Amino acid sequence: MIDAEEIRLDDDSVDGVLCRFGFMLMPDPEAALAETRRVLRPGGRLVLAVWGQAERNPWISIAGRLLAELDLVPRPQPGEPGMFVLAEEDRLRGLLESAGFGVERIEEVPVLLTYDDVDDYVAAANETGGMFARIWRDASEEEHETIKARLAEAFEPFLVDGGYELPGVAVVAVAS
Repeated sequence: MIDAEEIRLDDDSVDGVLCRFGFMLMPDPEAALAETRRVLRPGGRLVLAVWGQAERNPWISIAGRLLAELDLVPRPQPGEPGMFVLAEEDRLRGLLESAGFGVERIEEVPVLLTYDDVDDYVAAANETGGMFARIWRDASEEEHETIKARLAEAFEPFLVDGGYELPGVAVVAVAS
């Protein structure tokens, strides 16, 4: 495993770096991006993906907001590592440029996650791990039922043909 904030590789030793939904979760993304720039050879590329703004990602923001409302997870503080901390294009561009990257492009990529029902959503969220899975594992049966009922209510606008279609937006950056 490599610590992205202290990469133990020589300068200019890597042709490319691909990071899918990682930089947003790092305690110091600025340091991690600087280290990434340091190990990239001249002309090397970084391609990264982060999640767009919370309101554009109801597939996960609804559950996060609900867990916070139920006091099962603390409310996120501005600037803390988390799913949406790098959602703003200006912030992402600024971090890349301050790390020494030239930004080739930043673009939004729509996603659509489909679930048969709330149980399917819960199962998928538990399979992918993360905050929801940790909270679910430690929650009581009564809390499970409350969470599922609240999710069903909140997902109602996304009900299509008996299942749910929950949209999202990823932000992808290419830099060198």
